[in-house]
Parts: sequence; C-alpha cells; structure tokens
Amino acid sequence: VFHPSPLASVIDLETTHCSNYIRRFVEGRFTEKENKAVGFPWSPQSVNRALSSVGGTIAATHSVCRDECLVSAHIAGGTHHAFYDYGEGFCVFSDIAVAARVALRDYPTKIRKVLIIDLDVHQGNGNAALFHDDPNVFTFSMHCRQNIFSERKYSNYDVEVEAGCGDGEYLRLL
Repeated sequence: VFHPSPLASVIDLETTHCSNYIRRFVEGRFTEKENKAVGFPWSPQSVNRALSSVGGTIAATHSVCRDECLVSAHIAGGTHHAFYDYGEGFCVFSDIAVAARVALRDYPTKIRKVLIIDLDVHQGNGNAALFHDDPNVFTFSMHCRQNIFSERKYSNYDVEVEAGCGDGEYLRLL
C-alpha cells in the first residue's frame, strides 16, 4: 500500500540538522554556492521535495515502531550526503539520519540502537559524519572505491567495491 509522504516538521529536522540551516533553506536564503553544492536551484517545490523526502522516511519508521506493519519503506529517501549544516549531492537533509534520531527519541524502550545499511554507489559521508560520535547508531556503507565525489568521512564500517564489480562479487562482499 502506498501513502503520500507527509512533510517533515522542523522539530524532527532539528534532531539532526542545525536550526539556522533548516530555516535558511526553507526561507530560500541559501547562497548560490550552497544551492550549487546541493545540486538544484531553490524553489518552493524543492522545499516540498526535501521535507517530503524526510517526512516519508519518518512516517515509514513510525509505522514499524508502532507495530502497524513489519516492514515499511520510502522510495524517495536515501539522502545520505546531507550534513549537520550543509548539503551536497542532491541531499539537503538526511532522511535516514532524522528518522533514526526520531526513532531513538520517540521509542526509547523499543529502539536502543540503529543500524544504517547504505548500499549506494557513493559513500554515505553525511550519515557517517552525523553519527561519528553516536554509540546508538552504527553506520555501514558499501560503495564504489572510484566514485567518491567529495570529502570522505568514515562510517563505522566501510566496504569499498571496485568499479565494474559484478553481482556475485558484490553479494560476496556484502
């Protein structure tokens, strides 16, 4: 069953991202350099896209944590290049990081630790940085060694895959 993505609240975003950064993005006050780093120009639609991307992942997380379903997913998520106070690589906010922090905040008796498994071709540098000193979140990134496009951050566990790796080798490494 598919559901529309709700928009993330500022309160939920602030579990992970700088309030000034959030406000400047929502109000359209990013610099040209910041918009270029994110990868698209600011518009009201880009705000809705970013808030919906996070909101859908949070909604999926709540569905599982409330025992409404066993598995839930958000097909527009995966924004793993967002940092505390800046974004890059088409990621303004980290939906995964915000959802992890919301789960830890809202379900403390049920959720004590979170494992983030990032299987994108790019290293999950934003999530690695956001959770660098957080013992409650373990980050795992499996990515292409030759496809690091910005400053590398180290996850708790990184697996580098060679370009051209086939399915069998990839699954063996995983």
